[in-house]
Amino acid sequence: MRKGLVQAVVVMGLLTSCKDGKMQNVFASEDEAEEDSVEMFVGDTLHLFDEVEEPPASVDELFVDFFYNFAGDAHFQNQRIAFPLLCKDGEEETKLTKHEWNEWNQFGEQDFYSVIYEREQDLELQNDTTIQSVDVEWIHLKEGKLEKYGFDRVNGKWMLTELQTERSSETPNGDFLQFYSQFVADSVFQREALAVPVRLILTSADEEEDVQEETLSADDWFNLRADLPFLNGSLVNLDYGQTCISQNRKTLMMQGLSNGLLMKFRFNKEGDDWKLIEIEY
Repeated sequence: MRKGLVQAVVVMGLLTSCKDGKMQNVFASEDEAEEDSVEMFVGDTLHLFDEVEEPPASVDELFVDFFYNFAGDAHFQNQRIAFPLLCKDGEEETKLTKHEWNEWNQFGEQDFYSVIYEREQDLELQNDTTIQSVDVEWIHLKEGKLEKYGFDRVNGKWMLTELQTERSSETPNGDFLQFYSQFVADSVFQREALAVPVRLILTSADEEEDVQEETLSADDWFNLRADLPFLNGSLVNLDYGQTCISQNRKTLMMQGLSNGLLMKFRFNKEGDDWKLIEIEY
């Protein structure tokens, strides 16, 4: 494999993180609003800024545009949660308050997300402006646990309306997720799960869409793997309602929220064993 290829992927692996300061919650009481305001000293005067620039109305057209703002903007996020948030864990139901959410929120440093799908045409769902609900699945691989965040359009605006916890093995992608959790945690298992040679497709960002193809040996893969922003501890999977009926092929697409990252890992199940057959970026 060409040395330049590995160097190119190293560059792609440099991700930035999205962090936000403390912003006012529009749903807070008067006392809470004062407490949550952004504070700034100018000279000897304390200024409280209660107004924060709002995202454009188009933020609610495509879910991914909304999710970018939801993940990176604490003020916007608090506006788009139906507090108290209904939380389900089996038969148990609780309600999460705004304060509890802000203490527990996992979205603040999210750099990229994934989409697990079977057919390429299912990716068109992310460009569908008529979709009324999307589930964001926060999959904790080591624990075998999945937290499903249910987003719905409410009066034309995306809102987080429900959080449900379940075992990842009991979901439609359960068999693949059990494999993937071992694939990223065990290098010996990972080597055995490579359909060597692994096909590598390099797609140019130019209008000509120049496509190059390479093949990777197991050693090539591990050299490449060391520099990839691979998803080890958890997956943040966007479920638009894509087809999930086949248990012998899956594509894991990784897409950056603000850094231009886009990679696809294609897996096939051969007999009882999943294999990584192709990488595309």
